[in-house]
Amino acid sequence: MSPCKRLIMTVGDSRVGKSTVIRLLIDLLCSQGKRIRAYDHDNRRKLDSYKYFIPVESINFNGGTDQILEEIKNGYDAIAIDMPGQQIDRICEYMDNVNLFKVLTEVGWQLTFVQPISHRLDCLEYLEQLLAFAEDKADYVVVKNQHFDQKFQLYQNSSYSQLMTLGGTDIILDELNKYSYEAIERLGCPYSQAISSISIYSVYRAYVYKWIKNFHQSILNNSIAQRHLGLLQINQEQEQRHDDF
Repeated sequence: MSPCKRLIMTVGDSRVGKSTVIRLLIDLLCSQGKRIRAYDHDNRRKLDSYKYFIPVESINFNGGTDQILEEIKNGYDAIAIDMPGQQIDRICEYMDNVNLFKVLTEVGWQLTFVQPISHRLDCLEYLEQLLAFAEDKADYVVVKNQHFDQKFQLYQNSSYSQLMTLGGTDIILDELNKYSYEAIERLGCPYSQAISSISIYSVYRAYVYKWIKNFHQSILNNSIAQRHLGLLQINQEQEQRHDDF
């Protein structure tokens, strides 16, 4: 049986790894045989290198966003959108204006917010605003980006309990040393291809390979994250929900 179809939005603060996370997610979804497309709200065009894998388009709030709702009808398993940073108010306003939750329910899709966080309080304020706005009408995956922190005490002491109450989960994005990260960014290709590129030092490729594998494994080892990202089959979801009770 097919998994629930997902509209996946990366949201949150600027410069916390949203584009990095969505590229890692695209690699994982493609490796699992999912038919997906992506939209990029960021003018840095971080997703352009994935145009060889999947359809990728740039859009903004001033026009073109409604086409996402049309693409939902075209047989995709998931649509990924890299939303702009520090614009939670506009994102919530947009979802209200287009009745997004109602539209998704009518076509059997579900919205998942993916929010990378750092050590900054702003990240938690954005997360709490999002949780208060969408409540149980969406699913949530928080990505603890260890480039910024290891323990995330502010998150653990505040937003974590609210996230869990709404059925969300969190996963880890390991820190990648800056030389390896800079090497794959300069290469300008999908991360899944960077690990085999001979233009990167072999030791850097090894670090990148482990970094990608650990992130993907943090999802595949987490049944809630799998469910929220459309990776669990429906019969698996039913079994997991039974186990949860």
